[in-house]
Amino acid sequence: MAPEFVLAFATGQKVEAKRSVEDFKDLVLPPGCKRWTVRHGFYANMGGFLLQPSDWVAFPVNSKQLHWLIKRGYVDYPAMSADELWDKSKADGFQKSLTCLQTGWFLVQIVGRAIQRLPITTLEITTLSFVLCALLMFTQWANKPLDVESPTVLTPNKRLAQILIEAGDAANRPYKQTPLDFIDDQSPSWLTEVQPHLRFRTGPKLRPLSRLTNDRFPVIGAGPDAVFLFLFTMAYCGLHFVAWDFSFPTPVERVLWRAASITMGACAFIFWICETYQDGHRLGRWERWYAKLVDGNKDGRINTMEKARRNRRFIPVWEVMVMTPVTLIYTIARTYIVIEVFLCQRSLPVGAFATVQWSEFVPHF
Repeated sequence: MAPEFVLAFATGQKVEAKRSVEDFKDLVLPPGCKRWTVRHGFYANMGGFLLQPSDWVAFPVNSKQLHWLIKRGYVDYPAMSADELWDKSKADGFQKSLTCLQTGWFLVQIVGRAIQRLPITTLEITTLSFVLCALLMFTQWANKPLDVESPTVLTPNKRLAQILIEAGDAANRPYKQTPLDFIDDQSPSWLTEVQPHLRFRTGPKLRPLSRLTNDRFPVIGAGPDAVFLFLFTMAYCGLHFVAWDFSFPTPVERVLWRAASITMGACAFIFWICETYQDGHRLGRWERWYAKLVDGNKDGRINTMEKARRNRRFIPVWEVMVMTPVTLIYTIARTYIVIEVFLCQRSLPVGAFATVQWSEFVPHF
């Protein structure tokens, strides 16, 4: 229904894994241990490391929490290379290759039809958008282990109660997911931020969580990955404009397709403007720029703003009020596009049933 959102989550997970690589660079590695990689970051953030304290039940830790524990000497650096970690993955290279081969052949067919001026249907255009999203998702998740069943157990050298006492006042706040929420509470996420506001039934009730949730909203920042995702999202919406002058069963359906395509592009652009603005506040980006360009007291300004940022709500009221109607309108437009794709099959041009004449591409005399 909306593969671009899945791609956004995949991109966000890759960005978080890359950030963990930067964080782990300040650690002194024990002899024989390999450097932390993006693959390690994916593995940690999907709940691959399980902390087993002597005075508490086991619970998963993500890369930020693990970095905090290692830096303070509570657990040893995991002596696991990227290859050993990948050995836990059940990803099937043959299956991925076959999928890429099939999608590649579909792309070749679309290009061939365009060159020979054969009609391309709305179903093929929509399928093309899904195919492009799938290929990019493969790229973003290339280093993410698949279907790991047995986590890596880490045993701290101190009791959890002692670790929390030494952490200070920050660890005294009630936690939502695990006792290490004061380091990173997996925010913003559907479970902890959205469901309580909408008064939905939340679950699971058991705390600490036995596994990390996969509903964390991507905080991508303003780097190359954000630019890539923005350009692709707009290109994904713009791809539907290719069918602007296609043959539709009725003129009304053509007008509705055009309106839905414009609506999707406009909503996606508004979403990116609002999210970029609020994301700058989440990460303290605007405050840092202000401190650097205007205030002149960079370190002090950033530290103050960072403390305030941690206490600021990740999803403010204005964002909910703006994004709710935008998301609803986008959903309606997207739903119509999907429905119209199948309605168009009742009246196709004759050329839609013709196949590409591949022999025309082969030089012959």
